[in-house]
Amino acid sequence: MDGTDGGVRTSPGLVLACFAETAGRLVRSAVPWFLGLLVAGAIAVDREQMLVAAAALVAVAGLQSLLIMAGSNARVGLMERIGFEFDAKIAELIGRVPTLEHLESPEYLDQTQSLRDGQGTLGGALNMLLNIVNNLAFAGGILVVAVTADWRLLILAALGFPRLLTGRWTTRWGRSAEEDSAAPARLTQHLVDLVTSPYGGAEARVFGQRVQLRQRVRDSATAWREPAVLSAWKNALLGAGIAVVFFGAAIGVLGWMTYDVVHGAVPVSALVVAVTAVRGLENVSSILTNAVQDTARLLRNVSRFVWLQDYAVQAAGSGTAEPPGGLRSGIRLEGVRFRHAGSETDALASVDLELPAGAVVALVGENGAGKSTLVKLLTGLYRPTEGRILVDGIDLAELDAAAWRSRLSGAFQDFADFELIAREAVGLGDLTAIDDTARVHQALRDGAAEDVLRALPDGLSTQLGTTWDGGVDLSGGQRQRLAIARGLMRHQPLLLVLDEPTSALDPTTEHELFERYTQAAHQARSTGAVTLLVTHRFSTVRAADLIAVLHAGQVVEYGTHAALLAKPGRYADLYNLQARAYDRG
Repeated sequence: MDGTDGGVRTSPGLVLACFAETAGRLVRSAVPWFLGLLVAGAIAVDREQMLVAAAALVAVAGLQSLLIMAGSNARVGLMERIGFEFDAKIAELIGRVPTLEHLESPEYLDQTQSLRDGQGTLGGALNMLLNIVNNLAFAGGILVVAVTADWRLLILAALGFPRLLTGRWTTRWGRSAEEDSAAPARLTQHLVDLVTSPYGGAEARVFGQRVQLRQRVRDSATAWREPAVLSAWKNALLGAGIAVVFFGAAIGVLGWMTYDVVHGAVPVSALVVAVTAVRGLENVSSILTNAVQDTARLLRNVSRFVWLQDYAVQAAGSGTAEPPGGLRSGIRLEGVRFRHAGSETDALASVDLELPAGAVVALVGENGAGKSTLVKLLTGLYRPTEGRILVDGIDLAELDAAAWRSRLSGAFQDFADFELIAREAVGLGDLTAIDDTARVHQALRDGAAEDVLRALPDGLSTQLGTTWDGGVDLSGGQRQRLAIARGLMRHQPLLLVLDEPTSALDPTTEHELFERYTQAAHQARSTGAVTLLVTHRFSTVRAADLIAVLHAGQVVEYGTHAALLAKPGRYADLYNLQARAYDRG
């Protein structure tokens, strides 16, 4: 979809109306010719010629205004429609990508930042095309008028070619400015979010960081806009140099023509046309150069848009198979390796792991061991760099990503904080039951969040978030309880993932919740569902059927709590270390 095609499909009548402006520009180019007739008639005391010329000038002015007004109004209306269509399409493409890897890739983020910065170029594609057509129509009309007045005006027109030849320089400067400003633009937005959000803003004030952050915002904003300013300066200096050459030549040509007029070799009307057309002739080269630059800028953004389309298609994967109704053998990882884009080390290295159907499996390990990476691979948010993940013997890559996710549920450490009505904030865990009050209450009970509900002034109808009228503020622990309840909305998932969902809760409450999870999981063995518990706290995983210990991206131990504790190893060391720490506490 390009801007022209989108505009024609959006409103073909408006597209045709836009070209009224082009007709207005053509009419306008005849003004120097009628001025020449008027002056020539005045000198010859030809009243009829003067009257005709004056009437023509008035008619041209009125017709030009009407045509440009009609075309401009149509253009504005069309721009809004096309801009909305492009904005919606870009948002759809970004949201369609089923994985999260692209959101952690600097290359992807820089490309999409450049696309957002140039989003108006895409939305205004037809507008830019109309500008080019209108300006070219005016330039063509001026050239015709100039040629009919005196051949020497072609010399001035020819002086515009050096500007055209420098178009490749200005195009390169513009492209470099866009690419160089992408990363600083993202940094500026990040810093602005830090100082304006209530969470980052708290630390900035407590630790006295505001002055330093403001300075960093200024520095990053300067780095963001500096390439564009530098490009503009280069263009301005280049344009000034070309203008000096042009108007120097124009003085010479007009002087030459004035000499001929004085000696009767050229009519006065030709000189009048030449004088009034000089500015238009100077604009001819600018119009052509701007047309080249605008086209290049549009093509750059179109190429980014096409790149995003291709990326969305590629990232969507080719899996079409439906996941099984229930698990029989379970989920198995075979030689799974994962490395983040641009990284030189693996986040996971040759992981072999069995998650039996109906089992509660705990993943434990220190920070950076690879637990969350493994969770994202199982949920399809990452794709393995090597190896495969088998669901009842079927490669996860062969399953339809949306269908697989519809059979998952979970709660995560980095949970979303939805500032919605409380019923919706929990019900989002299962969109088919978002308004089912009974299901929401059950999820709150399963997630031990009944006390959070009791604290809400309007119950499930309470607006969350103090940035909204009547909204209430929740503590970190309360928000996490609601996130846990949201993760328990879906009934009978094939895989229930609990990735550090209780980091804001005390150990006793966390232990109680995990006990509930394991009991619920054991009751749901009929579907073969796998429950995956991820935690730093070793004392909470004793009820799990199996425990996998991760270290430096590898599974270093695997077995039951009793078996792992009975032998020397990393699990026993870390478990006893935490136990002694709690005893001392």
